[in-house]
Amino acid sequence: MKLLRLRPVHGLLTCLLLAGATWASGLPFSFVHHGNFQRMMHTGDTAGQVALSALPQQPGTWGLGAAAGLEGEIVQVDGRLLVSPGSDATGRVRAPRVDEQAVLFAGARVQEWRDIAVPRNMDAAAFEAFVQEQAKGLGLPADQPFVFRVEGRFPHLLWHVVTGEQGPGAGHGSHGSHGGGHANQRSDMRLFHQPGVSGQFIGVYSGAALEGAVSHPGERFHLHFADPDATVSGHVDRYSVAAGAVLKLPVR
Repeated sequence: MKLLRLRPVHGLLTCLLLAGATWASGLPFSFVHHGNFQRMMHTGDTAGQVALSALPQQPGTWGLGAAAGLEGEIVQVDGRLLVSPGSDATGRVRAPRVDEQAVLFAGARVQEWRDIAVPRNMDAAAFEAFVQEQAKGLGLPADQPFVFRVEGRFPHLLWHVVTGEQGPGAGHGSHGSHGGGHANQRSDMRLFHQPGVSGQFIGVYSGAALEGAVSHPGERFHLHFADPDATVSGHVDRYSVAAGAVLKLPVR
């Protein structure tokens, strides 16, 4: 695994988005979320929005997020919450501290998955179109959020863990991409390059309803990577998916 240091690069619905409100009622699969990408970017406020101990943690619950102060990444694997602290140079996860909080979190509980084989190698754009096509075929509303998973091999993979540190230029410029990955202007980060690695993605599809809240503005997919034993994890920046991987979509 190659480790790099990456410097950051520089109506009513709108009001709700900027307020960082949490929608839970009426969303499919008991979908919950806390914090708001767009609000954080506009205000620079990275304070905790929810205690990790307060999040649903029943078996079958999957999710992702970022730690308060952007000091690490969060992933939830079958109910188990794991934190990748930015202080760890290898992206290793640990159990949450008693008082740990998230500035951003989104997740849902799934009792039954539909497994769909990925028929060919796909870059990120092709794979996201594939997810939406398959979700439509299962009757999942295109405008509503849901969680999904991918198990298999990833021929190209860049992922990062935010550190909470103010690297050179942090806090200046606009949110954008650098070196092939998202860079948050509020935090420095550790970037990991692992072409050909196997593992799984835990993903959130925002739908139109939560675009900019649980995903970066202008995007509808938010992915975190975990290795097969869930010992390392972080936010996915760029990727491709190999033929034979399994897409898991929620059906109940």
